[in-house]
Amino acid sequence: MLILSRLERLRAMALRKLIHVVLSVFLIIPFIMNLGIYGISTTLYFTLITLIVSVIYVIQVKRPIITIMLLDALTSARRSILQQITKSPISSAIPLDTLDDSLMKLEKTVKELLDSVERDYERRGGYLGILMGAIGVLISQLLTGNYVIYGIISVIIYDTMSALGGTLLGRVKLPFSNATMEGALVGMASLAIVLFILTNQLIGPLAITVVAALAEAYGMEDNLAIPVTTSLIALVLKLPIIV
Repeated sequence: MLILSRLERLRAMALRKLIHVVLSVFLIIPFIMNLGIYGISTTLYFTLITLIVSVIYVIQVKRPIITIMLLDALTSARRSILQQITKSPISSAIPLDTLDDSLMKLEKTVKELLDSVERDYERRGGYLGILMGAIGVLISQLLTGNYVIYGIISVIIYDTMSALGGTLLGRVKLPFSNATMEGALVGMASLAIVLFILTNQLIGPLAITVVAALAEAYGMEDNLAIPVTTSLIALVLKLPIIV
């Protein structure tokens, strides 16, 4: 039962972090595309991202959250499909009860998936982590320029791998934190390897991994703390800019 529970939590965490990684890809766009030809600077790009995310966050907080709207849309679609089939000449050839059951099972699967991905505070107050991530990257860009890439890489790699490692292997809690020692080590090792490959340096990347671990464990919001602190450390250490 314990193993099953851990695997279920790992599955939910993996789905949540997959969404995290997919959304984070938008933060890398200024470093893989020349937005200057469209008159968009990196700072302007991150400002626009923050503005868009902020508007979505406000709408989500003040109105029914996205997941409720999605489930309502699925229910409406199921009813519409059944009504259209009932009116069609081929309705007698289609087992409507079986089709209805299948569509209801799909709704149930989607609801269970969303319930497993969303955290309690996200249901109450919106997707704060996405907003804080956008703000954290924008602040990092304003403070450190292109060193923000270290913050983006850190929030993608460390945050993802430490969460997965902690869910799968976590046993020992870090002092005064909900983070685990095992999760921190997995995250640090993963981030250190990636940064070593990108910079061909060892000491600087190790320093960044330590800062990322501390920011994740003791920062008020890791999506805000990790990009800001790791970018600043990269700037202080004068690491090569990864572009």
